[in-house]
Formats: sequence, structure tokens, C-alpha cells
Amino acid sequence: MNRSDPSGAVVSAYAAVFEKLATATTGRTRRGPDGAVLAISGAQIASLNAIISPAPEPSTDEIAALAASESPWELPWSIHVRGVPSPPVTALAASHGLTRFTREPLMVRHPDQGLPPESGIDSLTVRPVSGDELDLYAGTVADGFEAPHELFKVLTDPSLAEIDGMTFYLAELDGVPVGTGMTAVTGDLTGLFNITTLPAHRRRGYGRAITLDMIRATFTTGAPTTYLYASEMGEPVYTAAGFRTEEYLTVITGD
Repeated sequence: MNRSDPSGAVVSAYAAVFEKLATATTGRTRRGPDGAVLAISGAQIASLNAIISPAPEPSTDEIAALAASESPWELPWSIHVRGVPSPPVTALAASHGLTRFTREPLMVRHPDQGLPPESGIDSLTVRPVSGDELDLYAGTVADGFEAPHELFKVLTDPSLAEIDGMTFYLAELDGVPVGTGMTAVTGDLTGLFNITTLPAHRRRGYGRAITLDMIRATFTTGAPTTYLYASEMGEPVYTAAGFRTEEYLTVITGD
């Protein structure tokens, strides 16, 4: 780990997850000379078609070149940078019609927190899904985000089940899905994604239970440092699970 940039490895791992997803679904990925990643998943969701710069000070020229390589963009897309975007990056984004800024806390749970406790919700089962269950998984993710199912159709691609280090989870009560999650292992880092609870089952601790079960599943497999990007509203939930906010990501999208 670079001691002068302790979060750099985490953000690089985050970019690599998007790269793996896009490689499996469309094959449309590129890397810039300074490490920025362009990853086009094919989803009708801006955040899943992205240029992600892991650099503390992103290169505007690098981002511009990657953006130009896809022009004209036929899908909603986004630019992800660490911290507060510089004026040149902001101007570049605006020139492509990207003017909406969303701040997402990067939260990390370090191994010295130890193995988390079991969720304590005996009626809830959190299990990995097989490739032939990805339709069910994608539909549950959409329901959890209260979004149209077609937006998450990309998650039904059977090739996703073959991605090394990526596991998709369903949370169920008596066999009925109530939530989802996903882990993506990169080196000794585990990223958590797609943590949802269906609207009718919220405020019962299921989201926390899904998070704890996914951490437990990877803690002893060589990837004990866990990270996620939370909403600012979700920050306290993950703090209670041992995560700490280390910096912020800005996702720039169209209005």
C-alpha cells in the first residue's frame, strides 16, 4: 500500500470491479496511461458506464481522451473522481452534459476489527446464487432500488457467474427474496455492492445482516479488508458494522 495515498489501492480495486463487469458484458473497456478506467457495462444506468480515475489528482487530458473514444455516447454515463473535482474536470464534464454531482463516502473496514458477529436473525438466509438464478437476483436488485427491471438486465448475463472473485447473494425469508448483495475480491480487498432490502422488509436489520454475512464469507479467504461506497444516509449503518469513512468519491452524471 502507498503510505502517502492509503486509499489509492481501494479506489483502484473499485475501478477494476467495473472493468471486470464490462469485460464480461460488452467487452468495452480501456485504460488510460495514468490508470483511469473506462468501463461500459451496457446498462441504462449512468453509474455503470463510467470513466473512473483512481488518481488523487485526476488527469483531465486522460479523462478527455477516454471520453472522446466513446463519442457519441449512446448510453447514460458518468465520471468518477476522488474528492472534489477540479475546475478543469468539472468543465470537461459539463462539456459532455454531465453537471450533476453525487458525493459518496468511501468506507473501509480493516482486519483489526476482527471477524464480525453473526447477524443474529435466525430466520434470514444469505446465500450465493448460481448462474441460472441471475434473473431472480437482478429482479430483486431492481425491486430493492425501486427501479424498473430493464435497468438491471445487465445483471442477468450468465457470464457474470464466471467472473473470478465476484459473488452474488440473495437474502431470503422462507425461500422468498427480501434483499441482495454482491462481493468482488481484488487481491486482499473485498468490495461490497448492490446491498438492498425490499421496501416491505426495511427497518428490520436485514441490510446490516446481509453486510455482516458477506464480510464473514470473505474475511478468512485472504481478502479481510472490506470497502464500500455508501450513500451519506447509509453511513451510520455501516459505521455500526465497523466501517470508517476514509474519503469521498464524486460521481458526475447528466441531469
